[in-house]
Amino acid sequence: MASTGSAAPKRRILFIEKAFQFRFIAKMTAVIVLGTVLTGGLLYLLADVEFGRAFHSAHYQARSSWELLLPAVLTSSFLSMCLVAGIAVVLTLYDSHRIGGPLYRFKLNLEAIGRGDLSFVTRLRDGDELQALTEAMNEMTQGLRERVGRAKEAADGARLRLAEVRGAGGGEGIEEVDAALATLQATLGEFRI
Repeated sequence: MASTGSAAPKRRILFIEKAFQFRFIAKMTAVIVLGTVLTGGLLYLLADVEFGRAFHSAHYQARSSWELLLPAVLTSSFLSMCLVAGIAVVLTLYDSHRIGGPLYRFKLNLEAIGRGDLSFVTRLRDGDELQALTEAMNEMTQGLRERVGRAKEAADGARLRLAEVRGAGGGEGIEEVDAALATLQATLGEFRI
C-alpha cells in the first residue's frame, strides 16, 4: 500500500523567480570575481615588494620562496576575505530585505483574511520581489470579497422576503427558516468587505 501525503514533495523546478535569481547569481559571481582579482592583485604587489626587498638587500640571505611569499599570501587573503565578506553581507541584506518585506506583508494579510477581513488590497514597494504573488493574493481577496458580498446580499434578501411572508401571515416553519438565516447572516457578518 502506498502512503498518502506523508512524504514531502520533491522540488523539481530550480528557477522560480528567474529574473531575481539570475540577478542574485550575477551579483554573487561578481563578488567572487572581485575577490579573486583583489587577492591576485594584492598578492602580486606584496610579493613584488617582498622579493624586491630580499633581492636588493645588501645582506642577502637565501630563503625559500614560501618564506618570502607567506606574509604576502596571508595579508592579501585576509584583506580580500574581509572586503568580499563585507560586500556579500551588504548585498545579501539588501536582497533579503526585498524578499523579507513582501513575505512579512503577506503574513499580515493572510492573518487578516483568517480573521475575515477582505477589505484590503496588497501593495508592495517598487523594486520588491514577489510582485506576481501580490497580484495573485489581490485576485484571491477580490474573488472572496465578491462571493461573500453576494452571499450577504442573498441573506439580506431572504430575510426581507421572510419578513414579508411573516407580515402576510405566512405558513409553518418560518421560525426554522428565520433561525437558519440568522445563523447565515451572523457567519457572513464576520467578513468585512
